[in-house]
Amino acid sequence: MKVLFYDRLQDSNADDTLKSPSLSDKFFDSSFTVTLDATEDINCFGIGNTDATQITINSQVISLTGSGKYKNGLYLLTTALSTNTLTISHNGTYIGRLAVGEYIELCLSPGREPGFWNTAQPRRTLSGQVVEGAGGLTGRKCQVEVKYKINKTAFDEMENGYNAELGLGYPLFILFDRAYNGGAGRFPWERLYATTELQPRYQSSVNKFLYSIKFKFEEAY
Repeated sequence: MKVLFYDRLQDSNADDTLKSPSLSDKFFDSSFTVTLDATEDINCFGIGNTDATQITINSQVISLTGSGKYKNGLYLLTTALSTNTLTISHNGTYIGRLAVGEYIELCLSPGREPGFWNTAQPRRTLSGQVVEGAGGLTGRKCQVEVKYKINKTAFDEMENGYNAELGLGYPLFILFDRAYNGGAGRFPWERLYATTELQPRYQSSVNKFLYSIKFKFEEAY
């Protein structure tokens, strides 16, 4: 599993709609330049709610796979960048959110718990009929566990992301590239844009700087 915990785009002159955690806030320019506050190492980007099928970042063209909400999540750059300027274009009409940074790769324990959630509140009448609840949403959720794989580098990146975004309720961009195998692997989804618990707890190893954690991801929009 690869996760972008610390979005460097938050410290940039990017339009506020691109940095908003809500994917309903849309940015409609198809070509633009972003200046970061400092030179950053970037090897991935997160994208949510777009009709584009390709995005170009500093001349690197990346295809966006999936459709609808299944397109939302983390994508890897072909070549890592070290820059404070990003020239971005895409072949769609809008982007709900864009993020850039360095992913952290965390190996998962065998047990994975995919599931679904909804906010619909249907009711059953005395005659047994179901009356549909108004305004309900459905989404995906999953619980995964990382056993003693979080080293100092990963912990620092997670801490920076928590202080800057995660602690404020911002969702994460996730790629289940090793667990997922074209729909025939051990996990049903390849990408996810999801929130997790705002007060994470880590369990430490006895002899080394290695920590464990359980993530409860819930799809966000």
